[in-house]
Amino acid sequence: MKLKKYICAAAAMTVFSCTAYAQQVDIYVNGNIISERGYLENDTTYVPIRAVTESMGAQVSWDGQSVHILKDEDTLVSSLIADASDSVVAIVGNYSSGSSTADKYNEMTAHGTGVVIKSNGTILTNAHVVSDITNITVVFNDGTSCGATIQCIDEDSDLATIKINKLGLKPINFGSPDDIVAGRTVIAIGTPLSLNMRNSATKGIISGKDVPVSGCMYPLIQTDAAINGGNSGGPLIDLNGNLIGINSSKYAGIGIEGVAFSIPLETINYVLDQFEKNGKVLRPEIKVSFEESWEAKIGLPTQKGLTVKNSHSAVLADGDIVTAVNGIPVHSITDYNKAIRDSFNGTLSITFTRGGAEMTADADYEMK
Repeated sequence: MKLKKYICAAAAMTVFSCTAYAQQVDIYVNGNIISERGYLENDTTYVPIRAVTESMGAQVSWDGQSVHILKDEDTLVSSLIADASDSVVAIVGNYSSGSSTADKYNEMTAHGTGVVIKSNGTILTNAHVVSDITNITVVFNDGTSCGATIQCIDEDSDLATIKINKLGLKPINFGSPDDIVAGRTVIAIGTPLSLNMRNSATKGIISGKDVPVSGCMYPLIQTDAAINGGNSGGPLIDLNGNLIGINSSKYAGIGIEGVAFSIPLETINYVLDQFEKNGKVLRPEIKVSFEESWEAKIGLPTQKGLTVKNSHSAVLADGDIVTAVNGIPVHSITDYNKAIRDSFNGTLSITFTRGGAEMTADADYEMK
């Protein structure tokens, strides 16, 4: 099939011999460059079928007359796990002196997972993986290890970056927030329970998106891919091998199965951008407390806003009902935090009702 413009990946393509006058072009499949090159001739791009399809985890054969391409899920998943594992690391360290976690479990060491996001040695993980440990060590899939230091940390979003003194690492490919769709297959990679299980993989689906979870500032991805102790900080990838979430927590208990959570790309991108600009996450804080409606507290859909309590704001008073932030409707505290994450650009425009009258004003705030 002749391609009228250059593309990064396709399911089936025809091989043509390169002429001396053709312009050679690089070929990227799911963001990764492959070893062979295509060529451009007369506004048509030709690509090597075997190199492209095999880089996508497919099997290619030729019977003398026809090209046969086989891409089953088992082949695809195993290829994705092998490829992503070069970017996934185990993180191990010693609990800090006097740590309540160490006292609770009578353990001196802790471990979790991280994922390489920059070739210069920057690794993304959960804040709770590294916030309470010292002597942090990163262990790669091949067994090599390096000492690491905490670079940036944000406990509110439960994200952190650590840094090792090593160049030329393979960063994970980032997906798009639009790729987070309920029902799509995902793979979780991490270090559950023991370092002997380094880079273990589990498969499941996205069970839900934008799921509010008690104690979490922003909504999460819900998945039934198995996540256990030590998986925290590892990647949740899609069937393109792209990062769509960081595995962080799960519900556990009698009668509870397959309810795990990952931090989605929207939050990851926001936090990493803040780390890059400020070395930490700066958020606008209004000097008030909010109370959710009873419907919001139990997870029922509601159009009710947030009731202002204990106000020390020059704009908002106790009893005001906040219904929107920067034009985005808010019905829960998670909605409020998400609206600020997605819209704050120096102004905090608050829509609220007071005595039955609706009004909008720029609220006073502090960056914290």
